[in-house]
Amino acid sequence: MVRFILNPREKEILIMIIEGYIAAAEPIGSEKLSKILNYKWSSATIRNIMAGLEERGFLSKPHSVAGRIPTYKAFRYYLENLQLPEYPGKKILNNINSMLKQQHKGISSLMNNVSKALATISRYTGIVVEPHIDMMLFKEIEFVKLSRNTVLTVFVTSSGTVHTRIVETEEELDERTLNYMKNYLNNKFSGKPFYTLKEGIKEDMDKDRFEYREILKLINESLQTIINEKEKREVYIEGVSKIIDIPEFLDVQRLKEILDALEKKEKLLKILDKCIENEGIRVIMGDETDMKEMRCMSIITSTYKVGEKNYGVLGVIGPIRMDYSKIIPLVDYTAKTVTDILKLM
Repeated sequence: MVRFILNPREKEILIMIIEGYIAAAEPIGSEKLSKILNYKWSSATIRNIMAGLEERGFLSKPHSVAGRIPTYKAFRYYLENLQLPEYPGKKILNNINSMLKQQHKGISSLMNNVSKALATISRYTGIVVEPHIDMMLFKEIEFVKLSRNTVLTVFVTSSGTVHTRIVETEEELDERTLNYMKNYLNNKFSGKPFYTLKEGIKEDMDKDRFEYREILKLINESLQTIINEKEKREVYIEGVSKIIDIPEFLDVQRLKEILDALEKKEKLLKILDKCIENEGIRVIMGDETDMKEMRCMSIITSTYKVGEKNYGVLGVIGPIRMDYSKIIPLVDYTAKTVTDILKLM
């Protein structure tokens, strides 16, 4: 990461411009800054500092408007030097807890509520990506015999999500075999990730377990179809309409581009999956998204997890001038809250 070095005056002026722009979404000029600083420095001195910052790529001048606005480079510098509180403010904490610490019918219900909470509290767009099934915790398997050669296989995750597959067998599987396999798999793999179950079944198939090889093969095939199907994971998005009220997007064409981008869930999923690679907070700004429609936006994300395994990602999408000192602690605390809730589900 490139470190930008500014002297104390440059840093103070730049941070004032950034925080002023975050608050009002308007360019700020040297005379206004001088007044805010109680004339510590003259407007001419501040103008010279701003000219230097502009030359170095930290500020830009909107067409036909007095004053300057911070660039992407300025916001990156701001983030690198921002002292963040460990927790959100008391009001935000209370809102998160009241909105999330309730009974959830399942993981879909939880994900939906989390995206709504993030959108409501941040006043931007909340986004949550459900976890890979490979990383979800296996709770139990159940077999329901539908006919002589037909068995319903039921996989249950620790969060209560149910996945079912109907399998056809060449030979009849008796109840004794089905009960043995159910007890064997539940005792050995309950509480472990699905990828462990998948690997364990494959190992057992490679052993000399001729009596159970067919049923293991059928379970493995059922599990693989579920995993393949669930690669198309759900992306929960709430608060898209809040984009309309953001001053930067009063231009209809720009607004349309943003709204179109938020509908491209597969592209968003690709961006957000990169955030799962590392734990904790990540901020993706502008062109870093690799989506030209999102060049004026930032995505603040954090991972939520079970145990030591990264599990999924959630976050807030808003303009580059988001109040990072407020939104980052919100996203961070929400991810930790979701992690705690998932442990109890």
